[in-house]
Amino acid sequence: MDINSLLSPSDTPRSSSGLPLSPVSHTPVAHTRRPPARHVTAKATGMPTLIKALVPPPSIPAHILSSSQAPGHASPLIAPMPTSSALTPQLPRAVSTPSIEALVDLASTQIRSPTMRSPLSRLPLSSHLRTSFDIAMVETPREMLRSDFSGSSLPAEKQRRLSELVAHIQETPSSSEAHMEIIGILHQGFVDHIYPSNDPSARRDPRAYGLLDDLRQARENADKLFALGEDQWLDWVQDESLLAQSAEERVEVIEKCKRAIDEEYGSPRLWSTYGDWLRHCYDWAHQGSSNSSTEMSQDAERLLGRELFTWESVVEVWEQGADQTSHDMAQSHLVWDKFIRARFPKLDQKMFADQAKQAMAHFLARLQTPHARWEPTFQTFSSFVSANYTNEDYEQIMGATTQAAAAAKSLWSSREGFESTLASAISMGDEYAQYQAFMAYVEWEKDEEQKVSGRKNRGKRKNAVNEIVESGMLIHALYERAELRFPSVVSLWEDHVRFLIQHDIRGVRSVLARATKHCPRSGSLWKQRLLSAEIADESFDQVEAIKHSATKSGILDAAGIEQVLQVHNAWCGYLLRRTRKGDSMEEDADVAEMGMRASIEAIQSLASKLDLGENFDPSFRLQRKYIEYLKGQGRLDNAGKQFDDAIPTYGKHYRFWLRFYEFEMQKSLHINSLQQDSRHAVSLNSSSPFAVAILKQGLEHQDLDYPEYLIEALLNHCEDYEDADELQAALVLTAQVQKRLSARRELEAAAAAAAAKTVDQAATESTALNHADAVVNDVHIGKRKRDDELEVEDEPKRVKSEEHTISTIEAPQESVEELKRDREHASILVHNLPENLPDMRLRQYFSSCGSVQSVRNLHDDDHSYIIEFREAEEAQYALSRDGQELDGSILSVVLNTGSTLYVTNYPPAADEALIRQLFKPYGDIVSVRFPSLQGNKRRRFCYVEFKSSDQAQTALELNGREVQGLAMTVKISNPALRKQRYIALNQANVVFVGQLPFRASEDELTHAFAGFGDIEQVRMPRDVQNKSRNKGIAFITYKTAESAQSALGMDGTDFLGRKIKVNLADDQGQTQSRRHVARSNSPNPKFNGDTTSSPPASVEVRRQRTVVLADVPDTVNESRIKAVANKFGTVVKVMLRTNHQGALVEFEDAADAGKASLKLDGFEINPGRKIRVTTEKDMMAQKPEKKMDKIGGKVPPKAGPGPGPVNAPIRRPQQPGTGTGRKGGNLGQRSAAVFETEKAEHDELNRDQNGVVVKKSNDDFRALLNNTR
Repeated sequence: MDINSLLSPSDTPRSSSGLPLSPVSHTPVAHTRRPPARHVTAKATGMPTLIKALVPPPSIPAHILSSSQAPGHASPLIAPMPTSSALTPQLPRAVSTPSIEALVDLASTQIRSPTMRSPLSRLPLSSHLRTSFDIAMVETPREMLRSDFSGSSLPAEKQRRLSELVAHIQETPSSSEAHMEIIGILHQGFVDHIYPSNDPSARRDPRAYGLLDDLRQARENADKLFALGEDQWLDWVQDESLLAQSAEERVEVIEKCKRAIDEEYGSPRLWSTYGDWLRHCYDWAHQGSSNSSTEMSQDAERLLGRELFTWESVVEVWEQGADQTSHDMAQSHLVWDKFIRARFPKLDQKMFADQAKQAMAHFLARLQTPHARWEPTFQTFSSFVSANYTNEDYEQIMGATTQAAAAAKSLWSSREGFESTLASAISMGDEYAQYQAFMAYVEWEKDEEQKVSGRKNRGKRKNAVNEIVESGMLIHALYERAELRFPSVVSLWEDHVRFLIQHDIRGVRSVLARATKHCPRSGSLWKQRLLSAEIADESFDQVEAIKHSATKSGILDAAGIEQVLQVHNAWCGYLLRRTRKGDSMEEDADVAEMGMRASIEAIQSLASKLDLGENFDPSFRLQRKYIEYLKGQGRLDNAGKQFDDAIPTYGKHYRFWLRFYEFEMQKSLHINSLQQDSRHAVSLNSSSPFAVAILKQGLEHQDLDYPEYLIEALLNHCEDYEDADELQAALVLTAQVQKRLSARRELEAAAAAAAAKTVDQAATESTALNHADAVVNDVHIGKRKRDDELEVEDEPKRVKSEEHTISTIEAPQESVEELKRDREHASILVHNLPENLPDMRLRQYFSSCGSVQSVRNLHDDDHSYIIEFREAEEAQYALSRDGQELDGSILSVVLNTGSTLYVTNYPPAADEALIRQLFKPYGDIVSVRFPSLQGNKRRRFCYVEFKSSDQAQTALELNGREVQGLAMTVKISNPALRKQRYIALNQANVVFVGQLPFRASEDELTHAFAGFGDIEQVRMPRDVQNKSRNKGIAFITYKTAESAQSALGMDGTDFLGRKIKVNLADDQGQTQSRRHVARSNSPNPKFNGDTTSSPPASVEVRRQRTVVLADVPDTVNESRIKAVANKFGTVVKVMLRTNHQGALVEFEDAADAGKASLKLDGFEINPGRKIRVTTEKDMMAQKPEKKMDKIGGKVPPKAGPGPGPVNAPIRRPQQPGTGTGRKGGNLGQRSAAVFETEKAEHDELNRDQNGVVVKKSNDDFRALLNNTR
């Protein structure tokens, strides 16, 4: 029996393929299919001999397979598809024995074979009206919108807003926000016109919308300037599809679909919309003809439509969409499912042999592609196989397919948690969470790739999964998905481009084309695009077109002169390198000179418009390029004149003088080489008086930033090349300059000290009212069902509420203790260190100044480090190293003060990624530090350290910014003020008022308390959700402490129907109660948190639905853990055990607890910190996390007098009635109350029905999973 007889249906098929065929006809609209423009390099593809041994051998019978099939790949993700796959991430497919290889070859051959064509299928995938992104960049919109919208169908306020926005974009056409708002208002008016709100059943004519032309023009104007984005394209296509009536108008909608998928690459939603619209056009064109006279024109249009919209074109679009979106694990099924149903409408019925082979090929490709809906796809494949093959072949085909798809399933399984997190964030509409999830996903993928590469270097054997991971295509695909969600984030595109370059993956130019369309304000992206075009050896006209696209629209100018400089610098560098090529001509040199001079003039003109002065570019980048060009042309005098002309502008920068000196030395060497008669190697063996004069001239400049560098250069030059007289003169001059420099440095140090003192005084003036803004926004008094009822059984509820009212104070316990660490005043910033200097060498150098706590490399161009000492005085002494030499480099040492921010009142579940995302736009973040929660589980603040104090000052703009409903507090950190802040919060003239009615106003409160003295200020925090309600508390500041004391008489009095509580802010009882409450994170189990709730669940049930976590960092709070655990089920409560590096998470359902146990085990909750699921006994055996000293590796001993170290007490067996099992003074133990409370909670959680404490075991866990399946 041959292959055809086996693969063909055994009986006559009940029907054909079900494919609606149309006669092929021709149309003037031509279409050529895009060739593959994107694939992995040879390293990642074309490895048939290698991948044969990666998958276990399947057992498909050989007689099913054809020996005439050529080798190929079948999966669009696991291997390159032979069809159009421009830019789609392709991964190598894993195959094994000849039998499965032949089966896959069958699939490849069928996919590679010529498919059905139609006139419409010859339309270009990229619109012939606009073939690239560049058209949108070369001109600003010429047709402006009307300025008066009165009399339109829009509401009056929308009319006024539109007029304001139109006037705004006339002044600043590059304002993308204004363009998007205009489109949004006009689009909403369009929707309201079609579906009027006063008549839900009505549907008006879309063409009757009075502002239709304005809506279309607004979209065209915006599209010429920048990318619209996925959502805007969906709205545009939908609106135009409602308006399209004729065949030509329907083709115009198709053109917009093609532009959309070209711009928003790999969007499943856009491809789905495109395919659905083309299918709609096909259905419209092939409707039955009508004999009525009113339908004659439509019949004529349909006749034309049948020429354009054929079934073959529908199938081809779906196939292209399935190929281009296959990299999206989460949403690729939106397109592929529609493709397979369009290509094979009756999969569960008997097919002809050739159709069955084609279907088999597509299914094999899909099942070897990791995606979310693999199981439904496999079920559909099972129905297909059972309908077209015998029972014996069915078993072997399904088994072999499962083996071949093992890599895809493994890839999806290990990434399912990240995909679930992404899906959850998207469903909630939380952009912060989405971005955070994407970044964590990318970092994890990179870590996995590094691990696989490490195995390769160690010679370990890798499997199919590792081959795919190492190719980098999963990361490439993930970047493309993230860019769809966050197309305007420049750093995302930059990271993507760097990744492609590092891994030698093609498609960099295509990615950069999309990047510059979405982020036209980024000079770095334009620079990279110019460079990639040069590397690709594109023509001069093409590179020039990219440069004009960047500069002509004016968007780059609005972004700032630095962005424009980057583009012109890249352009001048390109022109300079063209003149250095071996085949360059005189014309190239002329073009280069004209281009460089034009760039310099353009930059100077822009600087003049922006009032930046002449010194806007300290590195004089463009002038350097022009000087290098003149040197290359042998025009040394002209090059020297450029330096002379630049002295007034750049003379205060030492780098300028060093470059001038270097030029003069090269010039002298060139002149000497021309004058020497010797044929030996030329050497500079005579003096260079002009070079010496340049260095002297630079030292005489009064505003020179770092004279040390010129002093060193001058002395070295005179010692090497000049005579004794010149050397002596140089020594005298440098001594004078050193003296002048010392005086200047002393003045600068005094000014810096005065400025620091001013900052400290300003911070000291912060009062309790200012600090209240940081803490009261997170105060939740809770529900008060009976305001005047204070019964004993309500105590647990009030305790739980008070937990949420604990103030987030910067290290309050440190207010009564000596400050242990003052990073902000004990750190120095060192610039100009030698390259590749070992950290130990740096520590040794500064160890003479004091005890070095840490050394951090900033990895910048200045080779800067931050060095932290143990004491602030040691850092002051280290300033004496400023100007000294270390391994040939002159050091610059300054105090690193004012660069650290104290941040609080951010969302409770925030982590380092969110904090970095918030502060990243303001500068280079050195570190983000969270406090330990061992002393207080409710602490919620962090420190954000920037590279410079200027960046930290700029970031103060975030102070008061609302983040997820909380007004964030951002201040310059000063550890010396911690105690002062605490005292300020408890000033004697500040009165705290509690149990206020929620409806009370500040005026009413002021009137009630005004009789006791002059009131300076009243602060009554408002509810975030309902601004008309207060939070039940207030702070009243009197002018004198006596007035505040008098106001205490209001304690217990009736105010608007409630008995209020009044006490001073420095009431120690209040502080002590808060500290006591902070020890317990949940109410006593016997109350179950609510006296009105149902009886507490049995201990066994609670034990089954509780997950115990270990290795939890002591900087992670309950909210973070709850946010992570909520992804796997509803969390009832979280109990931190910071003294044991653990936590207990109680779920509402035992099944959720079982699922969470599997997912949380090994979960990376902090970078480099993975938690694990364990038993409570194991968790409680852990010791508290200890912070190690950065240098010595030990915790520094506490300063001050006290007894020496005491040996730990010997653990003895617990005696009946002793409770803790210890005698004596309980040395080193926590208080009995805390210990007994926690022990009661633990024992209650694990006590059976007979009251006996039971322990969890692995058998219990397995039984739990078996019961919940």
